[in-house]
Amino acid sequence: MKKLRKILRILLFGFVGLCFVSLVWDKADRTLAVREKVFDQESVQYPIRKSDVTLYTDGQEFYDRLLDDIANAKQYIHISFFSIADDTVSHRFEELLKKKSKEGVEVYYAVDRLGGVLLKEQDKQALLKAGVHFTYYNKLDFPYFFSSLEHRNHKRISVIDGTIGYAGGFNIGKKYLGKNEKLGSWRDYHLRIQGEGVQDLEQEFELDWVKNDRETVWKTHTSTEKGTTELRFKAYSGKDLAYDYANLFHQAQKSITILSPYFIPNNKVIWHALIDAEKRGVEINILWSPESDAPLVKQAAYPYIRKALKHGMHVYGYRDGILHGKVLVIDERVAMVGSANLDSRSIHLNKELNCYIYDTAFIKQVLNKKVHEDFQRSQQIHSPYVNNLPLQEKLKERLAKLVEYYL
Repeated sequence: MKKLRKILRILLFGFVGLCFVSLVWDKADRTLAVREKVFDQESVQYPIRKSDVTLYTDGQEFYDRLLDDIANAKQYIHISFFSIADDTVSHRFEELLKKKSKEGVEVYYAVDRLGGVLLKEQDKQALLKAGVHFTYYNKLDFPYFFSSLEHRNHKRISVIDGTIGYAGGFNIGKKYLGKNEKLGSWRDYHLRIQGEGVQDLEQEFELDWVKNDRETVWKTHTSTEKGTTELRFKAYSGKDLAYDYANLFHQAQKSITILSPYFIPNNKVIWHALIDAEKRGVEINILWSPESDAPLVKQAAYPYIRKALKHGMHVYGYRDGILHGKVLVIDERVAMVGSANLDSRSIHLNKELNCYIYDTAFIKQVLNKKVHEDFQRSQQIHSPYVNNLPLQEKLKERLAKLVEYYL
């Protein structure tokens, strides 16, 4: 018994010591990273372009079209996702990339290092053996281990033969097709682009690839043909996102519609702009997903939902599974579809890519129809929902508050 107590004491002291060392290291590497501006990167705003745009909100439809475009590629495929699963859907995707590479198509494929944690080493080696150029984005780095861990590449970019591009919220895996029994149906927003806007997706992919792999990306040309919808891509890296959203909110005259799976806007600039808009008589509707594939994000949203309700904003909770789309609509004259959530990670840390759309016809006839469907599948949230929480939820909310910056 004495021996057991001794072992337990050693383990306890070891655990406490490890925690202390980790905290000291964490503080030191973050301080040094900020001082040396290791992760500082300016946002990239591309010109306004005219392209033909198709919106996908159903995972199966998106996946079928993406795989069909990849299957028809003749010259090159440049593709990156935040995360990849280890299931039949992801394996089918990887098999197609290998097949196209063996056919002589130049395939470049990247996934975020943390988001790609489920990619098996044997599957990665099979891709490389088939001739696929593969890399992880934002690899963990020393001595900035904790800082590199928190800075993720959250973009999704696909470019095929320089004529077709994709950007939005879907990743690769069966849960995005609504085939995960635990999570249920999955709703997302993803754009398919044809026309001159593809060249900006291509440039953004190249910037990320070279930064992470140092290898030159092979390509021939990208489309300069004009389409019908005016849009602009902007890439973020923990800067400017809050100010761009605030500027849009300040411009609103009638309505602001926000769709975000996570509602954790820990940013004074955004809140000042929203509250100012509400005081001007702008109707603000916020749609958020109580169900999520991430822990504590529901509880982290409670304080911000209370704040929104207190200031006269309308908040809705999605009821039909998981809503993962990231959308803004301002007065039906400008909209955003992208990868950035309305949370601390996207505002302060992640690399994100948003598409701003300046086409009233597209917003009214295409985007708003899907947004309206999602509000129809939702329930309005009132104060009792967040003020009369069970004890377990209150405890989770307190825990979530401690770590919300990293959720």
